[in-house]
Amino acid sequence: MNRRSFLTVTAATGSVALAGCSALFGASLPDELDGVDPDPDQLPTPTVGSGTVSIDVYEDLACPSCQEFQAAVFPELEARLLEDDGAIYRHHDFPLPADEERSIPMANAARAVQSASGTEDDPGEFFEYKRFAMDAGTPSDEELVEIADAETDADPSVVEDALEEGAYYPTLTAEWEDADDRGVDRTPTVFVDDEEVEDPLDADEIITMVEETV
Repeated sequence: MNRRSFLTVTAATGSVALAGCSALFGASLPDELDGVDPDPDQLPTPTVGSGTVSIDVYEDLACPSCQEFQAAVFPELEARLLEDDGAIYRHHDFPLPADEERSIPMANAARAVQSASGTEDDPGEFFEYKRFAMDAGTPSDEELVEIADAETDADPSVVEDALEEGAYYPTLTAEWEDADDRGVDRTPTVFVDDEEVEDPLDADEIITMVEETV
């Protein structure tokens, strides 16, 4: 049976606990990453801000609810917390996959842009590229290369090569295992410090938790 048939996408209405993309019978390591040695040191965690409170966000870039989070929640956090260093925001990849064909390539391409444009302490154009890729829905490999060319200063051949070679699969495997160890089983999942946010699509809830943690 096609893996996608085991996935469910639930809107933020109804049961908040089920909001987002989740694997009905438990998340399992995607086939593309099976047998890949995890390398948590291949790339640093993409971060924004430098506050004392951490916001850890686990996403599958092809997940519609993660795309909703990117479009509606992240800009609120950026404007109300991150620009004034009220918190540190950390992106984590957790490809369920929400889309068996696109979740891994999208994450891999975004990490290629990070590698090409960033440093140990700066994610470069990772977040910009991630936004454009998620705005596009589930772009093809060709479209992922075109987005890098049109929207970033990164050499698009870097993305093309990464897609062909699975260059950042060791990062994605390490990220997946870390999320699984933390009990993450759906996307988006958000933690403020070590406390999971009940409704990850409610920016006000996240901001209130940060303010109460300071």
